[in-house]
Amino acid sequence: MRPDFRKLNIIALVALSAAAAAIWSGQVGMWVFGIIGLAYVITLGWGVFDIGSQFFGETKWKGKDDAIAITFDDGPDPQHTTALLNMLAEEGVKATFFVIGKKAAQHPELLKRMIDEGHVVGNHTFSHTHRFGMMTKESVRDEMRKCSDAVRNAIGRVPRYFRPPFGVMNPKIAQTVKAEELTIIGWDLRSRDGVGTSAKQILNRVLPRLPKATLLLFHDTNPNSLEAVREVIRICRDSGRPIVSLKELTGVNPYTD
Repeated sequence: MRPDFRKLNIIALVALSAAAAAIWSGQVGMWVFGIIGLAYVITLGWGVFDIGSQFFGETKWKGKDDAIAITFDDGPDPQHTTALLNMLAEEGVKATFFVIGKKAAQHPELLKRMIDEGHVVGNHTFSHTHRFGMMTKESVRDEMRKCSDAVRNAIGRVPRYFRPPFGVMNPKIAQTVKAEELTIIGWDLRSRDGVGTSAKQILNRVLPRLPKATLLLFHDTNPNSLEAVREVIRICRDSGRPIVSLKELTGVNPYTD
């Protein structure tokens, strides 16, 4: 049984009620409230920052078979995404790109190329703001819709896959995802290939976990990610592991139309 936000609140209320009764009878001191509060905050933080926890709703974050899918966040970037697409074409590998809407609006030709070459485009919000997790439900919805509009204007299709910036989840985001009929896509291997990270550093993080991983997260904003991904592809092929689309891995269609 998967833990979730509602169950946590019920458990917290029961624990607080029991603690209040114990304090009133003199069995324990007020400190017990602090322990309950700390446990609540830690559990809630786990749900917010671990997209694989599925704490606020269902998340597609892992495949069932021995195949893997490769995904990229934060593009498109005219230089780095283009080089990455060239490499993927050479290797014959299809990937999913979670694009930032304002960048997609600036470079629709890159989204068209992704589709023409068999890749998939997903929603990564319009502005990728650090404040996404603190936004109102209306602002969260606008971020999702504006990104979907930018993708539709570029490729004529509306993305169903959604990946929240930084993988942050909360009730507002989960409720809006459901209302917009999107599917949350997480990961079970995060490369942490931020700008400035070398290919060696990326591979040092990825390779030890690669044998058990199924859904990989990279970024098409770091030029060093290209060689790291090429090496991952080589290793997967040498070990007989197929590289598949997100649709094959999750069973979810990538577009709403």
